[in-house]
Amino acid sequence: MKMYGLLKRALWLATTLLACVAGRAQNSTSALVFDEYEWDFGTLREVDGKVEHEFVFTNTGAAAAVITRIAVDCGCTAVDYSREPVRPGESGSVTVVFDPENYSGGFSKGIAVYSNGGRNLLRVKGSVIGRPRGVEEAYPFALTGGLRAETLHVAFGYVENGSVRSVAVGIVNTSRNEVPLVVRSAGGSGRLKIAAPQRLAPGEKGLVTFAFDLSEGDAVYGPLAERIYFSVAGEESGLPFTVHAVAVDDFGGKEKAGAARCEVSPMYRHFGSVAPGEDRTLDVRITNGGRSDLIVRSVSLRRGTECPLEAGTVVRPGASLTVPVTLKIGEEAYGPVAGGVSFVVNDPERPFREVRVGAEVY
Repeated sequence: MKMYGLLKRALWLATTLLACVAGRAQNSTSALVFDEYEWDFGTLREVDGKVEHEFVFTNTGAAAAVITRIAVDCGCTAVDYSREPVRPGESGSVTVVFDPENYSGGFSKGIAVYSNGGRNLLRVKGSVIGRPRGVEEAYPFALTGGLRAETLHVAFGYVENGSVRSVAVGIVNTSRNEVPLVVRSAGGSGRLKIAAPQRLAPGEKGLVTFAFDLSEGDAVYGPLAERIYFSVAGEESGLPFTVHAVAVDDFGGKEKAGAARCEVSPMYRHFGSVAPGEDRTLDVRITNGGRSDLIVRSVSLRRGTECPLEAGTVVRPGASLTVPVTLKIGEEAYGPVAGGVSFVVNDPERPFREVRVGAEVY
């Protein structure tokens, strides 16, 4: 029994050591070894302002190490770091500053540290208790008749055929009177349903629910764009309110390993300086790197762009298709011009693809 206990303890120590080594390997591909790769700030209050943590590292390499740049997830995270070369065996640091202003709830931010020896990945996380906000701050967009909204745009992302997806937007009546409310869509796909309160009392808050319903009828593919109008007592808001989604296949329950995989190259080209009337063409190669037929479901062209790619085009597994994307340069064009083509395919990993082209006309 004693021998069994010793073996069990030795196995546990070995497993723990391997886990530590594996964890460090995932976070470090350079000679810089940090004392820690993640820091939890815990629960913060927005009103208390910025917090910071110092990540200390040691240069375990044979040559001096220099941090060349640091990339962060967003503007809420700032860094300060050792800019002088760090000799072998010596230490340096990276100080990460997180600003909780306008945050509420959990956060997790990545920091990529690049040096002449490779890359390290750091992370800070925590949770923010947001400060109390006034009505105008919580609902910053004045629509009409005292009606305010918390946003002017709803982005659904992908909506699968056969499904219904909804998003609710908060509104509030800041006037002293009860207001009758009408919310309508101007044209569009015909698949958007809107549910809104008919009236709001003074100071009353409500929700307007937008739902793309692709559960019935023929399948639709590609961008779905809707322009929404809010009216109070017959007075319509002049602010542009938009709702967008991209309709794709229902990939639920399908084996991704055997699916189609769309590879597009190149996806961007700037043609530089061109003269008015001189069109420019980019040959784009679409390859199916998967195991099933790649099917183009829809094609959308930006203004001033020509491309012969059509919905229903099939690319067999392992095969490629080359299509020209032409940027039309008008005789009266001047300055920056841009165009492109977007298309939806039956690739479950990334069903929406876009190729962009541009030029400067002089």
